[in-house]
Amino acid sequence: MKHIYKLSIILVSVFTFIGCNVDDDDPITTAITKDLLASAVEQSEIIGVPNDTESYDFMVQFSEALPSYSTLEYTIDGVTNTVNVNSGATSVAISLTFSANESFHDVVLTDFIVVNSSARNFLPSLDGVTSFKVMKVGAFIATMTWDSSADLDLDLDVMTNTWGWAFVTLDASAGTANSETVSSILDDGNYALWIWTNGSTGQSYTFSVTTIQGVETFTGSVDGNSWNLWITKSGNNYTYFTEDPA
Repeated sequence: MKHIYKLSIILVSVFTFIGCNVDDDDPITTAITKDLLASAVEQSEIIGVPNDTESYDFMVQFSEALPSYSTLEYTIDGVTNTVNVNSGATSVAISLTFSANESFHDVVLTDFIVVNSSARNFLPSLDGVTSFKVMKVGAFIATMTWDSSADLDLDLDVMTNTWGWAFVTLDASAGTANSETVSSILDDGNYALWIWTNGSTGQSYTFSVTTIQGVETFTGSVDGNSWNLWITKSGNNYTYFTEDPA
């Protein structure tokens, strides 16, 4: 009995000691996660560049110096690209090139990856506007869309002062999808959008027109080959007519 009593005292002492040790431990704390942001320097969906631009650096900035090697993913005109950025960088340039007949590029930021970001308690993400149209200031871009199996095509034509055709087509689009886009650098003057219906009648369509001033939308219905939107350009100002101004 004495041995059993002694063993009981020893066990009580051990568990009391263990209990005291647990109570004296520092409280467990969770490391704070810090946002690390990548954003375009120019927070505008339309970025204008001079008409004679051959190259342009689209700048992306970080909310603080990068803690480790990083990658920025993006698309140019729908084509996926990546740029690698070294630790300590605060910004990076995405280089765009323009040929003489290119009037715009569509740039979309898609992902921002930082090596070992979780271990460093950083949460990388894109911030602000992520989709941009970098376009020459004189550029005119028109996209026609429609909802049917009709095969529509689109021309951008030069018009005379009296709104006759000047027998000049600046751009033409004849694809197979339900979208056609034409674009060009316009001088001051008159222009019109011609729809080829290829036999379709009563076809509804939507024009989305982008200039340095912003985006304009026009809807209509076409029964045969014809001009369907007329445009006058004066400086950076545009006037639109949905009926023949002649």
